[in-house]
Amino acid sequence: MRKLFFIAIAAILFASCGNKTAEAPKEKKINGDSLLKVVNDFDANVKSGNPIVKMSREQLKGVVGAYKELAMITTDRNTQVMYFEKAGSISGEAHFNEEVKSCFESAFALENNPEKLAELHYTYAFINDAKLKQFDIARQEYQLLITNFSTSFWAEQAKMALEVLGKTDEEILAAFKAKNNLK
Repeated sequence: MRKLFFIAIAAILFASCGNKTAEAPKEKKINGDSLLKVVNDFDANVKSGNPIVKMSREQLKGVVGAYKELAMITTDRNTQVMYFEKAGSISGEAHFNEEVKSCFESAFALENNPEKLAELHYTYAFINDAKLKQFDIARQEYQLLITNFSTSFWAEQAKMALEVLGKTDEEILAAFKAKNNLK
């Protein structure tokens, strides 16, 4: 269930994020164009049905690096956040633990909208939970959401996620069936 949910979130994230760059100085524009080619090729590859897990670690490192560099050269704050979030999400798929952390920390520092910030924290927690099996980090993030973003939709999601944190899909299904008197 969680795997399907993560795949759905990843697909929405990849599909909903455009590939725009803000105006950049000329010397950065050339590099930006080549970086955009890397991320556009990656997006096309994913959209055509090629799963991230079948790509080489080197390919994924290149894509993550391109997203991070694009975030650094663009001047639009929302685009920077989007690029760091995509780099962090791809890093999660590739199990680049430190990259996940650094990308999301960069996104957190840039995001001004409390609801979007809550969503970023949830995504970071979910990646640590479902992909990286870093349950302590996921627990801290889920609790941060409940405490600091208590009125957010993502705080409610965090409460539910804490109930199943560290459990297998089979354990979650068994608990659901027991709770609802299903066989």
